[in-house]
Amino acid sequence: MWLRGISHREVKEAIVKGQKIMQRETKLIESIYRYFSVVYDEMVYKKVRKVFPVTVKIRVGE
Repeated sequence: MWLRGISHREVKEAIVKGQKIMQRETKLIESIYRYFSVVYDEMVYKKVRKVFPVTVKIRVGE
């Protein structure tokens, strides 16, 4: 995240506000927001939502 110039706050914002796309093979969720997207895994345990970010991708030319 930090190497790409994206803060922890921006990643949280992307997960909450971004457009969600479910990846078919891996069952991971990609949240597209502003100029980047966040790929993450989500688990719910006893009504608690836990998010595990996998990678942050910069969107170029869109």
